[in-house]
Amino acid sequence: MNRIYFDLSATTPVDPRVAEFMHILQKEMYGNPSSIHREGQAARAVIEKSRRELAKALCCNPEEIIFTSSGSESNNMVLKGFLKPGDHFITSSYEHPAILKVLPYLEEKGVEFSLVKPDKNGIIYPESVENEIKENTRLISIMFVNNELGTINPISDIAHISHKKGILFHSDAVQALGKIELNVNKIPADFLSMSAHKLYGPKGVGALFIRKGSGLKPLIYGGGQESNLRASTENVAGIGGFGMAIELAVMSMKENSEHITLLETHLLNQIDKIDIDYKINGKPRMPGVLNMTFPSIEGQSLVMKLDMQGIGISFGSACTSGTAKASAILLDIGLTKEEAFSTVRISFGKIHSLKDIETVANAIHQIFIQQSEEFIAYEG
Repeated sequence: MNRIYFDLSATTPVDPRVAEFMHILQKEMYGNPSSIHREGQAARAVIEKSRRELAKALCCNPEEIIFTSSGSESNNMVLKGFLKPGDHFITSSYEHPAILKVLPYLEEKGVEFSLVKPDKNGIIYPESVENEIKENTRLISIMFVNNELGTINPISDIAHISHKKGILFHSDAVQALGKIELNVNKIPADFLSMSAHKLYGPKGVGALFIRKGSGLKPLIYGGGQESNLRASTENVAGIGGFGMAIELAVMSMKENSEHITLLETHLLNQIDKIDIDYKINGKPRMPGVLNMTFPSIEGQSLVMKLDMQGIGISFGSACTSGTAKASAILLDIGLTKEEAFSTVRISFGKIHSLKDIETVANAIHQIFIQQSEEFIAYEG
């Protein structure tokens, strides 16, 4: 069975060009990047090229980029490395667990926090953030693109409010990198968390943008790697793969966006033709991320039935998928528990075709026909 993977918001397959490059690096770039001999400096050159590629994508200086193991580590590094006892921290209620699950730790350390809820469209409005600011507020963190809804927050406006009040601003930009423009000259963020595996790069490698002058303590102590902020021998192949992945993503961003928009329009047209009751949650949102409520079927049931037909979608985000609880994000934007249980996420990208879209739409149609027939038989 040829499977169709429609869960790119959870992770993406590695681009074949990236995989091939990483294979070469694994074989040939075995030197320690901190060593001064030829092998070490060859490995160092790979890391610095990737740093330049990320800096180019963000319109920042290479010195403002450090590499980590993941977006989660980058998030933890900012919160744990910046906030001190007595500080106040503002974030949203629908952040990634790599933010929300740090809050009890911060509270134990004497850090206060306030949670801002999204509106019914899944957006964090600047006014809602501004209303939570206190005299001791030192950091605000709002995700760029929500991983479950695909909604795009007005990050530039929130960052400007933050700076106007003399507060540093962080954004989890994992879902945005390589898909929409991230220009730190236009968006006055002090910290941006990133990851490679959401843009056809490898898992296990992330990055953090740290604007020059923003103080931060290390999360991991040891050697002096990554400007003395992230100890451990660098993952040369992973970082090299990240560099190529972001280079490819930026180069094809407009083309990919147009293709994904076409796929999304086609999918919705196909579903409209089969007359299935549904609604899309969240706006404005990233093209190719559809959080869809189908009132007449349980979300987990739809996921499992599609999986049996060789199609992968998700019930909620990857960090909550498989749980029996209704999505807190969906409840926050006003869905009932019943609606939340009937909601799935379908996410697709450059690897998909119109034929893939039609296959998924037809599969959904067949599932609803079967369900209707089973209901009639039961009633009869």
